[in-house]
Amino acid sequence: MLSDPAPLRTTSFALDTDIGTDVDDLLALALILGSDEAEVPLVTTVYGDVELRARIASKAYASAGRPAPRIVPGLAETLSGREVWWPGHEGSTIDDLDLHAFTAGGDAVRELAATDRVVAIGPLTNVATAVQEPGARIAEIILMGGEFTRGIVEHNIRCDVTAAQLTFGSTATVTVIGLEQTERVRLEHADLDLIASAGALGELLAAEMQRFWEFAAQDYNVPHDPLAVLAVLRPELFAFETGTITVADDGVTSFTPSTDGRHCIVTDMDVPAVASQIRQRILAGAAASPAIAG
Repeated sequence: MLSDPAPLRTTSFALDTDIGTDVDDLLALALILGSDEAEVPLVTTVYGDVELRARIASKAYASAGRPAPRIVPGLAETLSGREVWWPGHEGSTIDDLDLHAFTAGGDAVRELAATDRVVAIGPLTNVATAVQEPGARIAEIILMGGEFTRGIVEHNIRCDVTAAQLTFGSTATVTVIGLEQTERVRLEHADLDLIASAGALGELLAAEMQRFWEFAAQDYNVPHDPLAVLAVLRPELFAFETGTITVADDGVTSFTPSTDGRHCIVTDMDVPAVASQIRQRILAGAAASPAIAG
């Protein structure tokens, strides 16, 4: 007789996000909802209208028919003083956001500081402030950010260079998937069609995907942030190298390999397997949502 399969090993982390700008934050949340081994007790929002972003996260959980964890708005202003990019459109395709509540009275920075592991998929303002808190427990940070082959300034780093410098200068271990890796995976028309038919959350995701396509004048999405989450859940699909990351004042990120570095970058991945996992998990998260009435 076959033995029962081994139970999944739970992976717990706090999620720090600028959900509502590029759709990839919402796609990352759908991937989490479609990953039985992912445990996220805390979601914090960062950058600009953080209360609206918190409502968008709350709406995503509600659309999936899932109870929300603590969702706490964080810091709106960047440490560098740089203005928020593309403000005012967040949630424009999403109905009834005023009906969705976040956790009142929370302090996102202090709650992050009390967390062992953080997955950061937005500008690093919250994270950089949290690692400087007295007694901060953050030991591991996994983030989507930077670019390590072409000298390109990546969006999450550009938005708050000061915060990025403080984060990489902290004592935490930081694992990064950069733009040169995330751009190897795309979600295209066939994926959009499948997601759109996958229930209430799928319809929400598809509308946000189409909005970003129109804004960017393209017909695909790069799942930057879902890839960062997948690197936590399925690290065996990725190749990593240890070393030290530095962030120049203009936001350019550089990596120097060394065996004793506190930083780690993704240097390669099994692209077909990673792309398949991204699609399957996003669809699983969306398909778990209740059917759309009417």
